Amino acid sequence: MEEVDANIKELVDIFKFLLKYNVLFRGSGIEFAGLREYVAGEDDATKIDWKASLRSNKLYVKQYEDERNLDIFIMVDTSASMVFGTQSKLKSEYAATVAGSIAYACIESGDNVGFAMFSDSVKISLPPSGDITQYYIILKNLVDPRFYGGPCNFEAAMSHVLNSITDKTALFIISDFIGIGTGWKNSFKAVCGKLDGVFGIMVRDIVDSELPEGVGTMRFSDPFTEDKVMTVNLDRAKKDFDREAALQELNIEREFTNSGAGLVRVHTNEPFTKPLVKYLQTLQSF
Repeated sequence: MEEVDANIKELVDIFKFLLKYNVLFRGSGIEFAGLREYVAGEDDATKIDWKASLRSNKLYVKQYEDERNLDIFIMVDTSASMVFGTQSKLKSEYAATVAGSIAYACIESGDNVGFAMFSDSVKISLPPSGDITQYYIILKNLVDPRFYGGPCNFEAAMSHVLNSITDKTALFIISDFIGIGTGWKNSFKAVCGKLDGVFGIMVRDIVDSELPEGVGTMRFSDPFTEDKVMTVNLDRAKKDFDREAALQELNIEREFTNSGAGLVRVHTNEPFTKPLVKYLQTLQSF
């Protein structure tokens, strides 16, 4: 796991802005706390509650308190398809860097961050904390090989969110969203309806999206079961593969959009900060 460097500074700054003004969350961010007597020369007269004041023959002002006390929760897909890569980093290594950077940005912004890793089940789950030690615990788990491999049970991950994460939470899901099936859609919609914000970061190797040309014939096995081996001429399969890959990515994007969630697509041959920061910047205009 790489150390967080200067490239994360912009991400931290944007997180601070978004969290300060509740841009990542639904709702106003303040709630009515009660009344107190008006102090001339100190209080804003526009905040006087005239109905309450007339009833008591004294001037009272409304008090509000920040209710943001909201958490960030990061979920990382560690299934077998993530342990793959043709670039300098496996998708799992790239995802670990993204997760660590978001965790660091949250803690630097003074907010709590929770964390989970999932494949066929949720392997580990940490409740939100704003202590810097949480960041180092997250890094330690991200490099633990025991939590990697196996099929992806995205529906189980979403059920975990529904049962264990409070509604005042913004959820970041880091995954390639490959091999997740179709049974997750209802639980995902329920998560999006419950939480104050859901954001997906789709991590793809370049060959997940488009096969290279001139490769010829290769042998493949199912990354989730390893019991289906086949020989494929990639040059002949390229057109169909590229079309299906684009369609699969589009379907994931549509599902996120229709559920009210955000989605950023990144490839492991490019810095993740640029597309993520660009997406977060668009939220500042709302």
